[in-house]
Amino acid sequence: MKEHLQTQLAGFFISVTLINAAMFVLGLMLQPDLRFGYEAFAYPLIYGVIGTVPGLVMYSKKELTVKQTLIREFIQMMLIVALIIGFMFGRFNITSVHVPQIIGVSISVMIIYVLVHVFAWLMDLKTANKMTEDLKVFQARESSGKE
Repeated sequence: MKEHLQTQLAGFFISVTLINAAMFVLGLMLQPDLRFGYEAFAYPLIYGVIGTVPGLVMYSKKELTVKQTLIREFIQMMLIVALIIGFMFGRFNITSVHVPQIIGVSISVMIIYVLVHVFAWLMDLKTANKMTEDLKVFQARESSGKE
């Protein structure tokens, strides 16, 4: 469970960074003249929490098959999209003006979700490679000591 919480925390920080980048790009594309106050700094943190909560809730101690994992990841991604869209647009009476924004945000959330998993995988790969190298050094040291 501790490892899962650490993974979710790392995912939160990666998400917040990517959310900032997405907000910048979408803002320039959809509303380039809009300016924000300091409260805008809180939104990436809020969205990061919203994006992390489903990962905490959908945790399973049971080892899942690849198919189960992919289905769970897809459901989790769709849940995050729905939660963020609901948070962002839930208080509005949705009109055709909001449709490009909703589409842009939905695509951004999906891209961010995939990138968070890619970055987490790369960090895990780096850790695994480091452990493999350490193990090789240890084995070499052990085998030279037995001769």
